[in-house]
Amino acid sequence: MNDKDVISSLSGAARQRYISLSDTDKEKFLRKAERVAKKLEQRNIEKKLDIRNRAKRYRRAGRKKSIHLSHSVVIGNSVSNAKDAYLVALNYLLTTGKISEDESDVNEKSYEDMQSILSESAKIRAGRHISSNNMAHMRNITITQMGNSETLSQTGKQELSKQLVKRDVKRNAAKDASRSAAKISSDAVKSFAEKTKETAKQIIKVMKKMTNPLMLIAGFVIVVLSAVVVCLAAVIGASSGVASEGDNDAYEAKVSAKTERYRGLVEEYCEKYDIDDYVELVLAMIEQESGGNPPDVMQTEQSYYNTHPPINSAKESIDCGTHQLSDCLKSAKCKGPTDIAGIKLAIQGYNFGNGYIGWAIKNYKGYTHESAKVFSAMMKAKLGLSGYGDVDYVKHVLRYYVAVESTKISNGNASKILKELKENNKANAGAWRVIEKGASLIGKVDYSMDKRQGDGRDNPKYLDCSSFTAWAFHKSGYSSVPYGSTTATFVESSKFKTITADKLKVGDIGLKSNTTATGASNHVGIYCGKLKNGTKVWLHCTSSSSTSLTGNAQGPMFGAYTNFTYFRRFKKFD
Repeated sequence: MNDKDVISSLSGAARQRYISLSDTDKEKFLRKAERVAKKLEQRNIEKKLDIRNRAKRYRRAGRKKSIHLSHSVVIGNSVSNAKDAYLVALNYLLTTGKISEDESDVNEKSYEDMQSILSESAKIRAGRHISSNNMAHMRNITITQMGNSETLSQTGKQELSKQLVKRDVKRNAAKDASRSAAKISSDAVKSFAEKTKETAKQIIKVMKKMTNPLMLIAGFVIVVLSAVVVCLAAVIGASSGVASEGDNDAYEAKVSAKTERYRGLVEEYCEKYDIDDYVELVLAMIEQESGGNPPDVMQTEQSYYNTHPPINSAKESIDCGTHQLSDCLKSAKCKGPTDIAGIKLAIQGYNFGNGYIGWAIKNYKGYTHESAKVFSAMMKAKLGLSGYGDVDYVKHVLRYYVAVESTKISNGNASKILKELKENNKANAGAWRVIEKGASLIGKVDYSMDKRQGDGRDNPKYLDCSSFTAWAFHKSGYSSVPYGSTTATFVESSKFKTITADKLKVGDIGLKSNTTATGASNHVGIYCGKLKNGTKVWLHCTSSSSTSLTGNAQGPMFGAYTNFTYFRRFKKFD
């Protein structure tokens, strides 16, 4: 079977995973499926012989066991078509298996599940004649569908509908792909021609001002070489996407209230799949995918992690979506939530399938808008579809993923203290970023536990010690520290580890105790290092303080606070 035949024979979840695989991993799955199918056939033959032998013994004893003979017919039919066994095995492995040629993960239960799928197909085949479209559907039955006649009937209709759509659009798909590729090439040539024309005018202008023959020749060579470089740079730049890659300190999601309500779930599953600093990106993706409308808020119906379709809740959707995005970020080798080049590659891979990422790296050295258009056209022609993915997906998502405003420290004393601290202490760049972000609120925010804005991301007016500390971390790009944190969060969070006082480094946090109590019984702040005179400086938000170094008596401040006895370090700063 060629690649196109394989894809058309797979169920939705299996197809999505297959498309996302590299050619090497595809081969592994195909070889594994072939061996599993042979073993499945052999097991079925052995079962068939065993049933027949038992039936003979029953007849000799004068007992009728028609149910066994009937089952024997079903088993005989189920293995009569080796292709059916192969496709069932391939669907099963793609839906549940690992990328490996090793069959050790295919256990007894796996074979029983595949046998049930084959038996269901055989029962229908034995009971009535069915069309080729229905037969194709039976090959696509997944574990979650077997034994449910209502689901089978509905998915059968969907499968038939897909076949009819494919038939109608197949003839025009190749033409669409050809026209798209031609337009891309034409646009590039046109851009180059326009830049060359403009540069030629500049050359003539410069040449007219030259009178010395030697200078004229030298100037001509220099200007022509410069023009070539400028033109090539312009064309290459035009193909590299619509946005600048200038990375900022942090980004945050500007989304609707509908989407924002899923922040807690997003934080939970981002932590589960080790992408806890990409909470804001996931929220931006939800805004683009669904506007926060449940249940499938991340549009994961066709995700290879959706092993129990359909998607019935936002929780299921976010589970599948963050898991898939985690794969994409790893494949794109994304360095962090401010690595926009890596994020562009990863999220386009989320939209197209993970296979796009390796293809784009190989052919374009990463994401470009042009590569998205070419890949979409290629897949449309390959699969016989009228459309494939969203070629503007990157632009659509990033409009909700907005750079945080640059840090400005308006308090003069705070600026002087920070400068001295940086001169006298070495620290992780991220730690200084957190301290600078927190210091930007000195003189602008009042302290209040009652009025505190746990989610005061934009120009907060009232914060307490924990919401202030969380704000400084989160606004610096560390979204694994939730906006609404309490002192209990900092005591219990697995993102921090406990250290001793003698190990303190800039960026560590201090608490009055290791209890989870809040209010006057506990307090939290950020360690900023020592001044030239040896004074230990803490950045914290407090109701009053005689140790303030910035002149203000309440709210965020640099202070010579001495009541912290329990210390923790953000693991990313270690």
